[in-house]
Amino acid sequence: MSIEKNMGPVSEVITAVPLHQRPSLLEACADLINEEWKRSRTSRIHSLQRSSDNFPMCLVLIRTQRPGEEAAEGQITESQLLGHARLSRVVGLPQSLFVETVVVAKALRGKGYGRKLMEAVEDYARSRGYRRLHLTTHDKQTFYAHLGYTLSTPVQCAGFMSSLVPMGFLESFSPPQHERGGMCRT
Repeated sequence: MSIEKNMGPVSEVITAVPLHQRPSLLEACADLINEEWKRSRTSRIHSLQRSSDNFPMCLVLIRTQRPGEEAAEGQITESQLLGHARLSRVVGLPQSLFVETVVVAKALRGKGYGRKLMEAVEDYARSRGYRRLHLTTHDKQTFYAHLGYTLSTPVQCAGFMSSLVPMGFLESFSPPQHERGGMCRT
């Protein structure tokens, strides 16, 4: 997803990209997540480095400011990390993804970036053939309800295990579908 706003001599583009395609943002992303959920920075960076197209995958929302057309050629573009979300596969539900660690920088909250991040997550999932997103939240149910998410039964997130262990093996330890829950969007 990419949105562009022309602001005179500076053009602003908001884009969601997989973190593993922008490794220069690893440390900033670890700091952003640690603002909300404290953990060792080294451990957080190690976890973020495992992002891949095969899941789990970290999607980051960034704002890039580029000089306008009348500016000198070769001027450097500046990127700012706005938000993060991690996507994992769901055990037993091959057309579903689990969304977690959704966070927008504290100074930027209330400006629509959370909505943009979740729209980007939905676009990313849809473009890869996934039909349902699941998440767990305790304090942001109203936000997700405004985005069309509804209460559902819990699901089991495969997390980083899916990159180490075949999904079929994980599914053999999964409880039956009717014993799960959370919020979801189709």
